[in-house]
Formats: sequence, C-alpha cells, structure tokens
Amino acid sequence: MNRSRRYVLISHCLLNVNSKVDGYGLYPGALEPLVLPLIKSGIGIFQLPCPEATFAGARRWGMTVEQYDIPAYRRHSISLLEHVVDQVEDDLANGVSILGVVGVDGSPSCGVDCTCYGYTGGMIGGSDAVARSLDSVKMGPGRGVFMKVLSEMLEERGIVLPFAAVDEESLDGISWESIEKRLSV
Repeated sequence: MNRSRRYVLISHCLLNVNSKVDGYGLYPGALEPLVLPLIKSGIGIFQLPCPEATFAGARRWGMTVEQYDIPAYRRHSISLLEHVVDQVEDDLANGVSILGVVGVDGSPSCGVDCTCYGYTGGMIGGSDAVARSLDSVKMGPGRGVFMKVLSEMLEERGIVLPFAAVDEESLDGISWESIEKRLSV
C-alpha cells in the first residue's frame, strides 16, 4: 500500500469557494496555491464542513463573531465536528500523522489568528443603521467560533494540533509552503 499516512484539515471554502457568503471569493473554485502542492506531495486533504452554509444557507448575510457566538451556533458547530474529531482521534491512534488545521483569517467562524468583530444590531431600514453597522465592523485578533469549538473539542480528548490560517486579503503570498512553516513552528 502506498499511503502517505498524513493529512491536513482544511476549512471548507478553501476547497469550495461557492460556500462563502455571496460577494466573497477571490478565486474561481479551490485555492490552487494551497491545494495543488498538497496533492502533488501526497498529503491528504480533510475538508471540514462549512458551519455557516449548513447553519444559515447560501443566501445568508455576512455576519460577525458576536453574531455567531450564540448557543445554537456553538451546538451546530459541535454537531458538525463530533464525527470529525472522532475520525482524527482514531486516525492518530492508528499511525496517521495529522499536520494541522488550516483556517481562514477574517472569518467569524474559521478565523485562527484574526476574526471579524462588530455588531450594532437593529433594523436595516433605520436612517443610519446600515452606516452604523458598517462602521462597527473591524478585523481583530481572535479565533472564529467554529475554530474555537474545534480546538476545545480536540483539547478535551488530549489532542494537540497546530492551527494556521490563510489570509485571503493577500492571495499573492499564499502557498502550502508558507502555511506548512506556520504549522510546524
């Protein structure tokens, strides 16, 4: 058998940009500079489910970490990740090497080092509601809800995996090699 016995867990949208909120997505399908080197080097790709698409569907609005950090969304994330963490635990017990988790910085769900903050709430039709909401949205340090739940679930089972993230705002610098370095630090 010619298996490499190694893989990396990757946020869903890095393999399927169509799962992103409409209006986002800076590449046509999968993020090739990340994915193709993995395939060529024989590293398996474990695509995580998209919690936002499965929670709110394709016609959802962009939201912030405060809007997703609610009990229902955390439960939803846990339900999506239970089988993932089961498989990770079993794979590790059976000699598979898991190189880490790759998220998407800026995402309120899959951000690793940076996430999207800001929420003012209220009615869209108010005179200044849209401007006030837009003005409140900022990127800042922190982990998105889904990645936070994943790291908590792994920790509960004594599993330590490194996390790294793609910054889609600077696609020119994205490569598997740069992510791999951050995972192996």
